[in-house]
Amino acid sequence: MNWKFKRANPSIIFLILIILLICVGDFLFFLKNGQFKDAALSIIVTYSLFLIPVILFRNYLRLYAWLLIPVILFVPVTLACIIFYNVPINDSIVLLALDSNVQEASELAKGFILPIVFLFIFCMVVYPILAGNVPVKVPFKNSAFISGLALMVLLTIPFVDSNGLGFFKKIRARLYTIYPSSLVYAGTRVYKQYQLMHATLPQRQSFSFNSKQHPAFQQKQVYILVVGESARYDHFGINGYYRNTTPKLSKQSNLISFTDTKASAFITAFSVPLILTGLGANDFDKHLSQTSIISAFKEAGFKTYWISNQVDNGHIKIHTGEAANQYLLMTDAKATQNLHTDSELLGVLDKVLKEPGDKKFIVYHSLGSHYDYSARYPGSYDFYQPSNKTEFTLANDYRKKNIIINSYDNSILYRDNVLDSIINLTANQQAVSAVYYISDHGENLFDDARNLSQHGYPVPSKYVAKVPFFIWYSDSLKKLQPRKIAQLQLRRNKKISAVNVFYTYLDMCDIVFEGNDSLKSLCQPKFKEVPRRILGGGTNVYDADLLE
Repeated sequence: MNWKFKRANPSIIFLILIILLICVGDFLFFLKNGQFKDAALSIIVTYSLFLIPVILFRNYLRLYAWLLIPVILFVPVTLACIIFYNVPINDSIVLLALDSNVQEASELAKGFILPIVFLFIFCMVVYPILAGNVPVKVPFKNSAFISGLALMVLLTIPFVDSNGLGFFKKIRARLYTIYPSSLVYAGTRVYKQYQLMHATLPQRQSFSFNSKQHPAFQQKQVYILVVGESARYDHFGINGYYRNTTPKLSKQSNLISFTDTKASAFITAFSVPLILTGLGANDFDKHLSQTSIISAFKEAGFKTYWISNQVDNGHIKIHTGEAANQYLLMTDAKATQNLHTDSELLGVLDKVLKEPGDKKFIVYHSLGSHYDYSARYPGSYDFYQPSNKTEFTLANDYRKKNIIINSYDNSILYRDNVLDSIINLTANQQAVSAVYYISDHGENLFDDARNLSQHGYPVPSKYVAKVPFFIWYSDSLKKLQPRKIAQLQLRRNKKISAVNVFYTYLDMCDIVFEGNDSLKSLCQPKFKEVPRRILGGGTNVYDADLLE
């Protein structure tokens, strides 16, 4: 097929237009965010990057244009991320793609499929026309001038870039912010993380907490750690929300809801390992060389379980394997692949609680309030209307945020039922028991002029940072640990973080272990408030109390 324009002559201008197609996404992103200098620099650096090789391909310039087709194939994806979510390609997006299943991906893309398909068709139609009209050859003198000028422009970037880094670091940092080098950088970072997970396996296998439980605990024991998803502190009725989204939890006795808890990371893949290991955002990589609270309980003689309808891959997977018994419903071929509620997960929990064994520790990891919110609860909980059960909206349509927030609140209302059921199932065991609940991170719900939605932005917002955290305890546990329960009550309004979950849970159960830190346990009089940090995109660490 001849893609050339009838009246067009081969010209270098067509290569210029191909590069424009590549850099338009970054330009739009910086322009939308008022970063006009960065918008200009993104175009300049992208052109420099793709024009430098011209001298090498001077006799095969059209071939060079065709070799850029893999770059063009991802242009619609980068444009979609920027246009619909105002997020450029980064390692967090790559991780989210790897850790999502087909159902989650389709929920996130719902409503955006046609625009993405249109962008793809547009690129696939325009690109062959442009590539077909790039000249086969260009004279050496011309190619040398183009490449030399491009290289010289690239080397001047550090002199106009004010990011405070060294000369070559400025160039490298600028390349990391533009497509396609941003995608290569993100992919490389994720690949290295997976390599590190594999390389540190021997360290995890040899790691031991040497944990032991105080002999005073002779009764039957059941402890559950519920890790929620995308739940916001301020949308729980028990935390003062104007809607009564937690009617059942509000009637539970022996329940302490903490008022100021910060997540340790902005996405599930990072936050869950930190919750499980008690490590802070600054020490994220350390979770790869040690085991988690699951192993600490296992070493103390507990039968351990992991129950989940999430896709627990990557950083999370290395800790799920610590549990002696695993119920991974999203990867179990016998389980329903289109789980919309926690009903199946509750059934598994009920079965586990009825199994023989006097000492059980269970991690319960559910989809919670992950978008699509309306898919997280059954129709009987569609209380706040209109919702996405009956009216379709795009995930980022701030003009219909009332519909999206209604759907979100319905998911919290159903979460109330799930958590209440977990507590009741546990209480029925007539055991020394406790249920801890903490969300991995919060959620953006078009809260301010930025109109942010969900939680995937590299710089977390304060709405993503603040999470619900509560502890329910049995009367028998209170009888055994009256002083520690009293300390928990006193800490209700303290500034705490996900880090404290690990130390508090083990301490409450009188499990001693190497590396214990009484300053981090809410059960201890010595507990100390410390600065709270949260992990963002690019593994950058932010002060959780200074986020906007």
